[in-house]
Amino acid sequence: MANNINQSAEIQNRKESIAKIKFKLFIKNFKKNWALFKESKMGMFGLWLIIAFGIFGALSPIVLRMLDPSIYDPVVGLDSRILSTKYITDYLSTQNLVKGIEIPSAQLWVYSFMDKGEAFKSSMENLVRNSQYEIMTTYAPDSFRHLLDTIADSYIPTKERLYFQTSVSELVDHGFIKFSPISSAKDIGNRDKFSFSDFSELLQKIDYKTLAIALSNYKDSDEVSRVTLWFRSLNRDKPEVVEEFNYLLTQTYSSEEVENAEKQVVEVAKGVSDVSTTGQLYVQSDTQLSEVIQNNIVPVESLVYAAAFNVIPDLLVLSKENGKIEEQIGNSKFSVLLNYAKSKLSDLSNKDIYTSAISKANRTIKTIEEEIKSIGLEVSHENTVEFLEIYAGMTLAKVSIDISPELRAKLENELGKYSSNIRKGFVYELNSAFIKIATARSFMASLLNDENVPDNYEMLGSKVIKVLSDPITSLMAYAYKGTKKLDKIIANIENSQLDDFKRLDIVEKLKNYKEPVEAARFLIGEGDINDNIYYKMLNEHKQYLSDTSAWANIKDIKDYEKPQKTNWSKEFAEKKLVEIFNTLSITNKIGVGHPLPPSRWHWLGTDPVGRDIFVQLMVSTPSEFVLGVLAALITVVIGTIIGTAAAYYGGAVDIIFMRIADLMMLFPSTAFLIVLSGFMTMNLFKLAIILGLLGGFGGITLVLKAQALTIKVKPYIDAARVSGGSHGYIIFNHIIPNVMPLSFLYMMFNVTGAVFSEAVLSFFGLMKVRMSWGLMINTVWSSGYLGSGNIGAYWWMWVPAGGAITLLCAAFYFLGRGLEEIVNPRLRKR
Repeated sequence: MANNINQSAEIQNRKESIAKIKFKLFIKNFKKNWALFKESKMGMFGLWLIIAFGIFGALSPIVLRMLDPSIYDPVVGLDSRILSTKYITDYLSTQNLVKGIEIPSAQLWVYSFMDKGEAFKSSMENLVRNSQYEIMTTYAPDSFRHLLDTIADSYIPTKERLYFQTSVSELVDHGFIKFSPISSAKDIGNRDKFSFSDFSELLQKIDYKTLAIALSNYKDSDEVSRVTLWFRSLNRDKPEVVEEFNYLLTQTYSSEEVENAEKQVVEVAKGVSDVSTTGQLYVQSDTQLSEVIQNNIVPVESLVYAAAFNVIPDLLVLSKENGKIEEQIGNSKFSVLLNYAKSKLSDLSNKDIYTSAISKANRTIKTIEEEIKSIGLEVSHENTVEFLEIYAGMTLAKVSIDISPELRAKLENELGKYSSNIRKGFVYELNSAFIKIATARSFMASLLNDENVPDNYEMLGSKVIKVLSDPITSLMAYAYKGTKKLDKIIANIENSQLDDFKRLDIVEKLKNYKEPVEAARFLIGEGDINDNIYYKMLNEHKQYLSDTSAWANIKDIKDYEKPQKTNWSKEFAEKKLVEIFNTLSITNKIGVGHPLPPSRWHWLGTDPVGRDIFVQLMVSTPSEFVLGVLAALITVVIGTIIGTAAAYYGGAVDIIFMRIADLMMLFPSTAFLIVLSGFMTMNLFKLAIILGLLGGFGGITLVLKAQALTIKVKPYIDAARVSGGSHGYIIFNHIIPNVMPLSFLYMMFNVTGAVFSEAVLSFFGLMKVRMSWGLMINTVWSSGYLGSGNIGAYWWMWVPAGGAITLLCAAFYFLGRGLEEIVNPRLRKR
């Protein structure tokens, strides 16, 4: 047994000695070959290029983490920013330039009448439409479309009521809000609120004389006409009763008689109508909301439920990490909504769904917390009940800002009885709106030299629209006076291809303004608010309140510091112009013209949709590397094994594999890949395997077989065979190691083919890949920038990707040529 142990140890020592010898020989050969390789300038150039590409691609994850993904993501990161004056003067279309001049003022103009109601809003839209005929020199029906869009976008109450209506409708549908649609005697003639069968039942419970008195104030309405038809239908055999009913409708009654009769009719009608079949509760217009508040159609707690409901699901998502949130909701006045809010959630046990839901919830709640802070309050969502109450109050203030002060005050009074926190949110949000409206009215008063705004807008007519361009136009004229920048802006407008934006009135102002108008200070946050305008709105609201104590601690105009006014300078005006246009651009009011040439923000420029080309190039590099090396590795492994096996065994094995190789050499691989991509989703991994198989059974087999045949007849092969070595042992230990240098050489050459094939397929849009050099060129081609006349003008869009493909393929080719001099001694320089 001791002998066996000694023999095993001796064998192990021999193996270790052989391994050491092989390692030393490898190091020796490597040094020798490296010395030879360094003499090849072509090979060294290729090696350094490959190393540079490798470092460039390896840095992409680090660079992406450092950059803003909304701007620099290679697929979805679109840069809408305006970062310098050059963007305004060179890269904005006439349409966007005119929008940029008028929209900032128009947004403040809309705020100036935001509390006047939707009827006044409609009159302002008509004012815009009528003004175009006085301002434009030619027929230009779309010249002020951007002003109409600004009214629609900036009139906050209407937008907020749409979201509010969604919550109301949902809670009505599920029985959380119950209401009777009958608010006046006229409603019994509304088929959406009261049916014929309801009317029949009503007449059984109320005297028709009382009904006639109740309807006498509405006798000319469509609803009363329908009531008379229903009454006649039910009394066909009593013409004298029908005649008397019609007579009573035409008579005049005292207000007390009508009020008592209507109260009696409405009370009975509410009991007759079936809530479940009366349709929806509508609050999406100021008149609808006013009707709901005035007639107490629903209790105030129902409005609070609707105001708070849409944020409860997000809080429940956050409660997965903080269980106290759900517990607080369950112990509050919002507990009735808890189970229904849970039913709206997706399956949060699914990791992907939960990750997306928690991300959205965090963003939503953070935004609300910041909004609460902006109006002068501070409360965390972790204090869930107070958070929900403040938010509900704010929402109700937003949806009711443009109803009458009397009804708005009535709503606040009811909220105060229900919850002090809800009223606090209502008051602080309402006060914030008053300040914004007062700011906007002060701005317009400065422009129009008339403090009686917005009441005088209709009387002033087109003058209101004409002055909207003054603040930005005066800033431009002052900042760019005497420079080519101003000439470019003027030429842009004067040479507009669309008459709708050939605004010669703006051109005239650009040529004549020497100093910024005072109203321009409001656009940069330095305008003085007219205190009288603010206190007038505040007092109109407070006069109808039963208790004004909630307004005692608010931060009103007198608590704000007066803005420090900056002395105008060209540099300051230019900086503020860029800021204003940048704000418009990132809020999608105007758009930057892409592609943009290289700049300090985008080193290789942007593509037609605004994506950074440098980042696209960097992110594409690792995948090109992996594809090329993987495909070449598969090719070499298959080709080496098949080539050596065919050389060693000969006969039928040789014939079969050589005929396959002949076929593959004749095979149109690119055309095959294009056809194949129509039957399967082609990604980088699949492409690498397919290219590897096509190459492995192709021409490389012939070359490696020829090399293996020269090795097969060597004496040491015969010695190994005589010593009892198996076929596999001889192939893998003696033949393949000797053909490996040639295999490695051909691996370098195959990388170039794989990279080129991917570029071709991506160019045709046949690859499922996030980003690649071929896709970059495809984007340029599909956008029309590789056509005649554009290829040189927009060089930065195709040169980086095309250059990268060329350089990487050349690098591996040069490296292969350098290695070839080592593998083939006859090529070495003597």
